[in-house]
Amino acid sequence: MTKPAVLIVGAGATGLPVGYHLSLGDADVTFLVRPGRKAAFEAPQRLYCYDDASLKTFDGYDIVEDVSELAGRRFEFVLVTLDGHASLSEAGTDMLRALGDAIRPSDATVIMCAFGMGVREHYLETMGIPEIRLLHGFLGMLSHQAGAGLPVHPPTDPAKVAQAAICYRHPKSRKGFRVETGNPAAAKRFAALYERSGVSKCARFSKDMSSIFSTIAFPVYVAFELEGWADIATVTRNKRLWRLACQAQKEILTLPQHGWRGKALSLVIGPRVNKMVHVKSERDMLPMDSPAFERFHHGGKVRAQGVESMYRSLDEGRRQGRPMNALRALLELLEAHEQAARTVVG
Repeated sequence: MTKPAVLIVGAGATGLPVGYHLSLGDADVTFLVRPGRKAAFEAPQRLYCYDDASLKTFDGYDIVEDVSELAGRRFEFVLVTLDGHASLSEAGTDMLRALGDAIRPSDATVIMCAFGMGVREHYLETMGIPEIRLLHGFLGMLSHQAGAGLPVHPPTDPAKVAQAAICYRHPKSRKGFRVETGNPAAAKRFAALYERSGVSKCARFSKDMSSIFSTIAFPVYVAFELEGWADIATVTRNKRLWRLACQAQKEILTLPQHGWRGKALSLVIGPRVNKMVHVKSERDMLPMDSPAFERFHHGGKVRAQGVESMYRSLDEGRRQGRPMNALRALLELLEAHEQAARTVVG
């Protein structure tokens, strides 16, 4: 492979670790960041790796602040790290439209990291690219800003964390990124490029599974929020809430757009399996504190993405004549929780 050019939109908890591992494979990485933020992301950046309690240095990349600066440049891949909420916002939509105008004449493959009902359709319409040029991708590792204030557990080195911009932790499989295979050739090229790092792997999954992954996790995180972002053992002690969240997940899974795979998964994924998944994650991600990470990430940073997606799933189900009773009840509990929180703050 020659040295491929990759544009990454956003230099945060997704963009920096992906860019770092791509750079280890000799990719030519450019970041597009918000105007006025270039100085904050200039090289070198330090990343703390929970895997071996070490600091990694990331340099040798370019930074631009406006799509107009990309004129005349060609990229093999464009990785957009905006979440679903940011992608659908006015500013996000304007950026995607400008980015689409810039790359449409090329053959660049866009990899969107956003989750949520209807987000893929928004990308295609806004960017004006054919579906074959859009893939869904997301981190397989957990990654957060070093200033997130997560508890530190041995052997994590707090002095090294203080020097880092981002901290990340691979699962035992070492799969640091996942990309869908709606365009098999492009997915294979990206996976090969990513795995040239020699230290992080890239898993591939089908387009149908991408649609499912984009929407089904959010009800479970509502249960975590309502239980104060405690560990999985504590959250699942509230059996009524846990069953309600898992039933809401099944209602989303069985929406017609998820096809037979959604129906099949709905027969497998339930309270017991969901608990097993989270128990394993909490154990495998040590010394990263998973409950604290979930509070910071799903309870704060990308919370709007999940809430908005659930409401769109509710609307879609109702449009098709489905009662969506569990999802509706779960969202009512969340609304009451939010109102109580606003009353306390007020």
